[in-house]
Amino acid sequence: MAKKNKKASKFRDWFNRAQEKKRIIILDVDNYEEKRSYTTSKFNVFIILSFFTILLGFLTFALISYSSLKNLIPGYPNPTQQQEIKNKSIIIDQKLTELLSKTEKEKSYINNVMQILNGSIPINEKDTSWKKIKPNANSNTNEISSSEKSMREKVQNREKFDIDVIPGGALKSEVLPELLLFPPIKGEITNKMNISSGHFGVDIIAPKNEAVSSILNGTIIYHNWSPTDGHVVHIQHKKNLISIYKHNSEILKEIGDFVESGEPIAIVGNSGEHSTGPHLHFELWHNGYPLDPEIFINFN
Repeated sequence: MAKKNKKASKFRDWFNRAQEKKRIIILDVDNYEEKRSYTTSKFNVFIILSFFTILLGFLTFALISYSSLKNLIPGYPNPTQQQEIKNKSIIIDQKLTELLSKTEKEKSYINNVMQILNGSIPINEKDTSWKKIKPNANSNTNEISSSEKSMREKVQNREKFDIDVIPGGALKSEVLPELLLFPPIKGEITNKMNISSGHFGVDIIAPKNEAVSSILNGTIIYHNWSPTDGHVVHIQHKKNLISIYKHNSEILKEIGDFVESGEPIAIVGNSGEHSTGPHLHFELWHNGYPLDPEIFINFN
């Protein structure tokens, strides 16, 4: 305790001496006449010197920061190097964004493929029509309603006489009752669908570089290039519909992209060994069976 009091006493003595007033006198050298005099203390001198030191440091920092003097600092990049660093940062950021986007699309594609393999329809977040369907809590799956019995008899009778039946056992009037299919392109059909010859779609002649559009809202599940069919793209639609577009010169979408009806997805071309001129080979599949596109789409 005594030591602490002694230290405090020494500090007070030093502080008091620092505040003692001193008089600075300026004399004339010739006659020692007093010209000026100033009264101050050691503490005031310390405060003034500290202020000017800080001010000088601030001015020096500002001068170096806002002038070309900063380029003289070792290791400081010149304007050209700074621009290169900015450009590299932008490129890295763009590549990172593209990588994240591709990762999300790959996840969406894998999810869609898994749903297709499981027999369900991939549901896109933009398509909320499925939310409007509400199951009937009172329905019994083991009981068949009279309307369903009538429909089954109707289908069986039409299959028996081969009237208006589409491969796969679905009536053409029942497969797409409310869907309005947009024509992928407008043009003359030069080769019709012929399952017996292995031609599962139609060939539509069109000018080169014309846009090919999606027939319905859906998700791109496949696109690739093959020596025979050129650039090919597949779209998964609701109601287990898949549309296929072949011989394109360029694909405008990526796997996992959601496309709307009438939205351009490719450019008409003449790619692939099976192509003899600019045209689109278009196929429409339902539950694994080919449908005749001319029944559902007006290409004229």
